[in-house]
Amino acid sequence: MTGRPTKTTKLVLAATKRLGRDLTRDEALRLASALRVRQMQQQRVYKPRMELWDDGESATITALFELPGLGPSEVLLDVVDGRLVVTGERRPSPVLSARMACAQTSPGPSQIRELKYGTFRRAISIPAGCTTDDLEATLENGMLSVSWPRHPGEQDAHADDPTDSVDSPSDSFTSPRFGGSVVSRSSH
Repeated sequence: MTGRPTKTTKLVLAATKRLGRDLTRDEALRLASALRVRQMQQQRVYKPRMELWDDGESATITALFELPGLGPSEVLLDVVDGRLVVTGERRPSPVLSARMACAQTSPGPSQIRELKYGTFRRAISIPAGCTTDDLEATLENGMLSVSWPRHPGEQDAHADDPTDSVDSPSDSFTSPRFGGSVVSRSSH
């Protein structure tokens, strides 16, 4: 019983046709290995899994993102066009990277790969007027929790104490959250 040809088989057949001769076993293996490396380099952006808590009455809304193995410096939070954007990159550990490289060059037993590595991005809508300054974020045990106010302008209206005000330019920056920019961008 023969199945559909794989991408590797198609590539070997195309190379054979182009060269006008059969490839040696070593040439075919090198070509297949190069294809795997190329596929890994053309990483697809994936969405981390998420849960959102909004009971409709609470003053805050919270999203929980599953980001195993990542530290705060590997996750970027931003607010763009009224959306919370969480981005970053998850890389395999050095030990796993070495094993993966070894497995690509020498044929061996089958592997099961269910973990996602590479660039991730998740964007969700947040209330109008919400900026990165309104976000409260923690990253613990691979779980990123991000909360924001249901009505962002109401908190600022109650904080108009003249003794707490400091003259600063409207473009002032505060410290970055999880390595990301705190600047909110919008198309307005």
